[in-house]
This record gives sequence, structure tokens and C-alpha cells, in this order.
Amino acid sequence: MSRLPGRLAAAALTAALAVTAAAPAHAASTASTASTASAASTASTASAAPAVVSGTDVFADDFESGTVSAWTRQRVDGNGSITVAPAPLGGSGRAARFGVPNDGVSYRSEVAVNSLGWGSYRFALADYLPADWVRTSTETILAQWHGYPLADGSDTKPPIALTVKDGSWRLKVHWLVDPTTVQEAVIPLGDVQFGHWNQWAFDITWSTDTTPGAITVFRDGAQVGAYSGLNNYHQNQSPYFKTGIYRANWNPAKNIPYPTGGPEVVAWSDGVVVTRY
Repeated sequence: MSRLPGRLAAAALTAALAVTAAAPAHAASTASTASTASAASTASTASAAPAVVSGTDVFADDFESGTVSAWTRQRVDGNGSITVAPAPLGGSGRAARFGVPNDGVSYRSEVAVNSLGWGSYRFALADYLPADWVRTSTETILAQWHGYPLADGSDTKPPIALTVKDGSWRLKVHWLVDPTTVQEAVIPLGDVQFGHWNQWAFDITWSTDTTPGAITVFRDGAQVGAYSGLNNYHQNQSPYFKTGIYRANWNPAKNIPYPTGGPEVVAWSDGVVVTRY
């Protein structure tokens, strides 16, 4: 599917989703069943898609302004870059380009928008990984919904993250089993098609202390994964959304050796629309 600019991309994705059937059931689940539910939610077991979302757009950016000023913050660790440039092959208009050089000190290049509140949301966006992307067992986060420090002040893994590892897409979900212990579920989302604009939609209902949560993931108009259960740390604010590149194992503070001097890691994002429903 060709990548379309801005709201047109989101509209095309919503229309594609509407073709393939009924809304997913946001069934109740507990932390003890979350891992089982996620393990069953592979790309091969899900193909249905929800009806068109009727709601209110609470954030949107198609980068046609030529800047990333719509985002609350931008962060580059090391010598990375965030630019807006003509979209690569298959795209039109402008898109955000994120770059992280393999220089031993760089590991992050991201933009973020503040917490949008609890409830149910569709996060629609397009992303593109170049054809010359180097496959690696080092996990790369391309989009994430991030929490806040835990009760003991320690940083946390993102409650939800879209990652690439060894040429495969994965969704990782984290929640607390006690005030400082995090549990993880990993949902396979299929192989990466490099040199291709992916049209993503993430339907997320945030769990609370008293209600279950749910996540349904669509790529190019087809459902590729689902999860039901706890999906955040139930903090004072809901997780906030980020997109770009984050390669944690390249953080010098972690002291994880890896070969340097390889090509720059590059990813593109466009057509971000967040709808509350």
C-alpha cells in the first residue's frame, strides 16, 4: 500500500480496516492470563478488523509544516538527527526522518507528545524502514507508549512498544506485579517488509486498577496482533506516545559492547493521527 500524507493516510487506513469486518472484543483479563493471551495473538491467528472509529482527533501531524513543532518534545542522545524531508520511495509530500549513527555514543532520536488521558484511543501512523536496513538481534523501538519512574524512583520499560528485531515486528507490553517488579508479554506481528510504507493502527484501551485493558494492532488494513489484560503501570497519568528510533543496547551507560562503525540507523514516520473514541 502506498503511503499517503497526513490525514489522508489515516482516512485510507480507516477505510481499509472497515472492509474486513467487526470490532474486536475487549474481553476482561487479569495479569495472570495476559501472557497466555498474548502468546496466542500472532500474525497468523488474526485477520479481522474493526469498524470505522467514531471519535475525536486529539493529536495529528503530517509533517507538511516542514518541522516537528507539533510535538511536545524532541530528544536526541548522541549525534543523531530529526529532520523533515521529502518522503522516500512510495511516499508523497514530507515525512519525519530519524537517524542514529553507529558511533558508540548515539542511541536515541525521538519525538513525543504528552499524555492524552485514560480511555480508548486509535493511534494511526505510517512508518518506513529503508531497504538497506541492517538486520540485527539488537532490538530497535520505532514507537512506544512510555510511563514514569516507579515508586522506588527507577526508570521503567515502556508499557507498550513497537519493536524490530532480526527482521521481525514485535509488540511488547509491560505491567507491574508489585510496586517495583515489571512483567512482560511479547506479541509477534510478522516479518518486516523493508523499503515499504506500513500503515499502522493501534487500538488501545488503557487498563486501570478496576478495569481490563486491550490492544489490537493492524498493519496495512489487516489485524496482525491482539492482547487483553494489564497494559500499563496505573500511574497518575496515562502513558505518553513517542515515535522515532530508540536502541537501548547502544546506550553507553549500559556498558554493552557492540561493533561500531556500521551504517546509520534510519527510520521515517508520517501521517500520525490519534483519535479518542
